[in-house]
Amino acid sequence: MTTMTCAFATRSRPSTGLSDPFGTVMAWLRRLPIRDMLLAASVVLTASAVVYAEEHLQDWIPDVLTIPDDAEIVTDRAIGSTARMFAITTGADVDVLFMDWEESLNSNGFPVSQGADDLLDRSIEFSGPGIANAKIIVAPTTDGDRNTIEFDATLN
Repeated sequence: MTTMTCAFATRSRPSTGLSDPFGTVMAWLRRLPIRDMLLAASVVLTASAVVYAEEHLQDWIPDVLTIPDDAEIVTDRAIGSTARMFAITTGADVDVLFMDWEESLNSNGFPVSQGADDLLDRSIEFSGPGIANAKIIVAPTTDGDRNTIEFDATLN
C-alpha cells in the first residue's frame, strides 16, 4: 500500500466577506489611492472655508446696512469674545452709502452719535442691540477707484 507523506491541499473558496468583514474592507481600502483622496478632501475643505469667509459678513453687523454688491472682504477678525474688526473695499460712492447707512441705523433702533471729530471725516458711530459701541469709517488709503470701509465694534 502507498503512504502519503505530504498534507492534503485545501481548496480555497472566494471570500464572501461574511466571515471576515474587516479583512475584506482593509483589502479594498489598500487598493484605493487614500493619499490622493485625503489631499482632495483637504483642498475642498480649505476652498470651502475661503469661499464662506468671502461671502458672509460677520453676524454682529446690523441687517439694516445694505452692503454694496461689489464689496470684497479684506479683513475679518474676532478678538476675544467682544472685539470685532471687519473691512471691505467697494467702488460705491461712500458719501451716499454713509448717508443711507446713518438713516437706516437711526430709524431701526441703532442710535447714531456724532462727535466733533466725526464731522470732519467720514464715519458713523452707533450702538444698539448686542452692540456696546461700533464705528464705521472710510480708511484714509484707497486702492485706485475703490474705497476701504472699516467696521470696528465692541459687543455686549
